[in-house]
Amino acid sequence: MRRPGALLVGSLIYLSVVFGVMLWRGISIEPEWVVLALLVIAIAMGRGLTFIADWGPFILLFFAYEAMRGFASKTGFAPHDLSGLEQTVFAGTIPTLTLQHAFYHVEAVSPQDVIAMFFYFMHFPLPILVGFLFWLRSREHYHRFIAALLLMAFLAFVTYLFWPSAPPWYQFQEGQVQGPLVVHKILNETVDKFWGPNYFVSPLYSHLNPNQFAAFPSLHAAFPALAAVYAWNRYRLLAVGLIFWTAAVLLSIVYLGEHYVVDALDGFLYVAVATVLVEGFVRWRGIGATPATPSA
Repeated sequence: MRRPGALLVGSLIYLSVVFGVMLWRGISIEPEWVVLALLVIAIAMGRGLTFIADWGPFILLFFAYEAMRGFASKTGFAPHDLSGLEQTVFAGTIPTLTLQHAFYHVEAVSPQDVIAMFFYFMHFPLPILVGFLFWLRSREHYHRFIAALLLMAFLAFVTYLFWPSAPPWYQFQEGQVQGPLVVHKILNETVDKFWGPNYFVSPLYSHLNPNQFAAFPSLHAAFPALAAVYAWNRYRLLAVGLIFWTAAVLLSIVYLGEHYVVDALDGFLYVAVATVLVEGFVRWRGIGATPATPSA
């Protein structure tokens, strides 16, 4: 604690090695691994019990959302086709088809495939890492960020429940369309090229029901955008980096065929709604009316 710079550098190296090895060996980076890695850092700082008390409820609620998200695909509602809306916004074109035709090569793994896969796989680690930074400096700010994150996720769940939508790879899959209209599910194809059947997903996640129609809104785009919103006033440089990160995620999920651009734009709307509701509640209750005391 007397040398926070050294602790920060060491923590970054530690996290880079952990997540780098997981990506290299084909281990799915899931929330529980990220939190366990951060717990080690918290213990090294002498704040392990505080970390468990603050992060335990978030993890339980987050996994409750993940479990319920799979049930949303069992409601029997037919998934909506958003390709028409996408074409309306982009003058008759579909950006996913344009990007894949220009850059994707079925027979090989290209650098852009790996880069896009990286940004896609950082869906869970990034908001947790940003939340950890907030937690280090102010528990009150961390609680507001996590409240907005969970609220946004549960609002999205309600949308998936009553208004499911099909992603590009499903709407334009081979067998349903022909030739240049086929959208490849690049993520799965790249994972198969790298690791094949040896890609490891923990039993905890392998037993959750995935929802292939949880596309609108895109939480992949919404998570880093929300992190940028909550970093803006306190960590301006970090916020600017997160804005560029959000743009990279948007480009990646569209290229991979996982989302339409309109999914991401709707995700940004959910960011705004969650932020307004949480911050409005904070002001209404007078929470944080006095300057927040850093948790240290």
